[in-house]
Amino acid sequence: MSFVSRCPRRGIPEEGARAVPSRYGAPVRVRHDLRMDRAKVARAAFTAAALTLLATGCGAGVTTASPGSAPSGVPQAAASAAPGGADREAGPDTERDAVRVAIVGDSLTAGGGRLLSDGLDANTWMTYARGDGVEWVGGWAKGGSTIEEQAAAVTPVADVDVLVLMSGTNDVRKGIEFSRAAASYDAVVATIAPEHVVVAAIPPYDRSPAAAALYQQALERHVLDRGWTWTDPWGFARDGLVFAAGTSPDGIHPTTAGYQRLGESLRETILEVGGTRGDLLQAGPAADGTAGGDRSRTS
Repeated sequence: MSFVSRCPRRGIPEEGARAVPSRYGAPVRVRHDLRMDRAKVARAAFTAAALTLLATGCGAGVTTASPGSAPSGVPQAAASAAPGGADREAGPDTERDAVRVAIVGDSLTAGGGRLLSDGLDANTWMTYARGDGVEWVGGWAKGGSTIEEQAAAVTPVADVDVLVLMSGTNDVRKGIEFSRAAASYDAVVATIAPEHVVVAAIPPYDRSPAAAALYQQALERHVLDRGWTWTDPWGFARDGLVFAAGTSPDGIHPTTAGYQRLGESLRETILEVGGTRGDLLQAGPAADGTAGGDRSRTS
């Protein structure tokens, strides 16, 4: 998302007298000529503003939000700079051993920012998963998007160790059956081309719980058939086919505390599946395109 930061207009100095130091001793009183032609004033102000723009480039100018830049109003402690950016502490985890993770999904992945490129915030699970061996390196997520839309929008990310893909709620919302969506999951994986693939279960969907359960069953079969890792990080939020009391404000998304539990669970899966980056590089990709023994995991 881009926005234009406009420079403040430079006003014309107020009329009246002011004292200006003089080389010759006593200050000289300078007064604006009240009868000065208004056109001259306007031309002078315009010229000064133009020169300022040329000299400074209008300060911030045009700014493009990059993945991980902090959205406005989010405390810095809960927000992230760009993946692998300067706000991360330099050290061996960042440069050598950290597992490089890309994430793709809908609002459950984008969080409060609605677009992942708006940055990580308190309602983005990656906020709680990154660091200490886990490095977020990019991906794509947008609130309201289906897996087909995600497959069309995602772009390659270099050198990804683990892809975490969590999608399907909006397919259920729009009545899209998994048989139609399956190829889009494959397309996302092909675009990112990670060493490892983790697909997370979708949370309960209180508006159509039975349809969500059917979609999820088909998705799990597809994931295991592909040799990817299946994980259900939503155990804390499930009460049968719906959200447990107090875990969701709308029957679709978790609370902020729920996003934290989600991130902590997915972090465990990432580290369990990926180990350290050194382990991944030594093992290399498995025959099915993943690095090692993927399996189903429930938390």
